[in-house]
Amino acid sequence: MSEAETETGALESVKNRYAGLKTTQKWLLWTAVVVVVALIPMFVSVFIPSNSLFVMNTFIYVFLFMMMGHGWNVVGGYAGQISLGHAVMFGTGAYTTAVLFAFYGVTPFVGIVIAAIVATAVGLGLGAVTFSLRYHYFAMATLAAALIAKTVVTRWDYVNGASGIEYPLAEIGSFWSLTFADKAPYFYLTGLLALGTTLFIYQLDRSKLGTYLKAVNMDQELAENAGLKAWWYKMYAMGISSFITGLAGAMYAQYILYIDPLSTLRVLRNIDIIMVAIIGGVGTVLGPVAGALIFIPVREITRTYLSGTATGLGWVVFGLVLLLISLYRPGGLLNKFTGRGGD
Repeated sequence: MSEAETETGALESVKNRYAGLKTTQKWLLWTAVVVVVALIPMFVSVFIPSNSLFVMNTFIYVFLFMMMGHGWNVVGGYAGQISLGHAVMFGTGAYTTAVLFAFYGVTPFVGIVIAAIVATAVGLGLGAVTFSLRYHYFAMATLAAALIAKTVVTRWDYVNGASGIEYPLAEIGSFWSLTFADKAPYFYLTGLLALGTTLFIYQLDRSKLGTYLKAVNMDQELAENAGLKAWWYKMYAMGISSFITGLAGAMYAQYILYIDPLSTLRVLRNIDIIMVAIIGGVGTVLGPVAGALIFIPVREITRTYLSGTATGLGWVVFGLVLLLISLYRPGGLLNKFTGRGGD
């Protein structure tokens, strides 16, 4: 038996064992996983206090990128529209909540919701303009939108241009500002949002809308001939995708407490978001979860421990990891497990 056949048999065995579990057992399994994750801050503070800040920071970014990966996956994985402009919605969410709080004193409890809604409006506007395009033309159009947004914001004096927006120091740590001196509250807040987003995508995957989006992805012409209005369903996907991405952007601003065009609207931000979904497996519920759990720790470890005198070596190691995944899991880590493509 070849190595590929052995590997495939092992994956099928795991898949069959999981499928054989009753619904109650599956929920108990995932509840146990959530409980274990919730205990991480306590574990870190007790057993590895010297690296607690690094570990907590990594997990917070993992949760944020899970949300962004889920957001992109709705339109890119389910609807099949490869967007290279999701940094626009991410930046919109970050800038909206920061502007509302820093300039007008609006609490982020309200600002985050408004930010997600504004990001949704921006995403729908982008979709309305670009969804008439197909394949690489759509991707190029969304990339152009991201480049335009970065240029506009960099020169926009109202949002301090390239200097960015810094949260008022006097407000940091107050309940009203939804900012914290410790990383544990950010861990739980972003973790709950990532969990909620994952559960929402789980329901979407099994809903009629999810089925219609998959149909549009597989064959848009055939789906339209069957009576589906592909443009409208892609707009639904873009609305959901933009809301989730804008929410992640708003939480990013709350965590970093400073935003500028380089951190929110740079071209590589689009690639970061896409890589999370691609590594885990596009069009799957847990793809962005697996992708974030691999992409972010590798990125943070290489960036932190392979810098200084070894500047650039981190990117070499990081690129090597991505290359290995591309070679051995071109369809994503979970696509082979779920049977959704990828050799």
